[in-house]
Amino acid sequence: MKHLYPILLACVVLLGPVSCMKIDNFEAPSAKIQGKIIDKTTGQPMLLDQGVSHIRIWEMSYSEHPNPQDLAIKEDGTYYNDKLFSGTYDMLPRDGAWWPCDTTYNVAIGKAGTVQDFEVIPYLHVVDFDATLEGTELTLTCRLQAPVTDGLPQIREIRPFINNNIHCGPGNHIDYYYNDANRINLRKMWPAIGDADGNQTVAPYSLKIQLKAGYTYWVRMGVQVNDTYTSWNLSEVKKIVVPE
Repeated sequence: MKHLYPILLACVVLLGPVSCMKIDNFEAPSAKIQGKIIDKTTGQPMLLDQGVSHIRIWEMSYSEHPNPQDLAIKEDGTYYNDKLFSGTYDMLPRDGAWWPCDTTYNVAIGKAGTVQDFEVIPYLHVVDFDATLEGTELTLTCRLQAPVTDGLPQIREIRPFINNNIHCGPGNHIDYYYNDANRINLRKMWPAIGDADGNQTVAPYSLKIQLKAGYTYWVRMGVQVNDTYTSWNLSEVKKIVVPE
């Protein structure tokens, strides 16, 4: 060891303290982007589940083949991110139950902030959603509407989503209630379930579920189609209080 100390001292003298104390003085990314995913057929924000759908972005400022990033969309159809590098981005809503849409190119995102909304056409609307409680038995009913029927993928199933907080949907639910007993298994193309006019179902779909007394739940219904993402079109969320 006594021969090692002079060698180490010589290295410190030759290299100096600067080589091991470099300071990263780059600013943290702080460019901001926000907006909404809008149902083009209603003009209202899409009803989604927290963090399930995304906006894929590619920063095109410095590379022709950038790695993609995904921005999470909130359950009210809005998104927000303030940790991006300033630059020009291509953007595409994805992971949602809507007809494929086009990429939006050359969106300038900077520190001042950018608002970028997107319009999409959902595969289906979950309408006339109702939740009725009798004792501890919850009855859920809904109907379906199809804004576009030509080429609509197979409708796979209808399910309830039940949670103990307002974040409720395919990515946020109580697993106990998410089972094949609590679903309507359709596996049909739209002409087999649509009415004579072709854009909605006539008779409501219904499910009965036993809840636990003394608990508060948030519930909604969803329908899944057999597309690339097998995502869900969802109803609004309702609060259910089960008495003791």
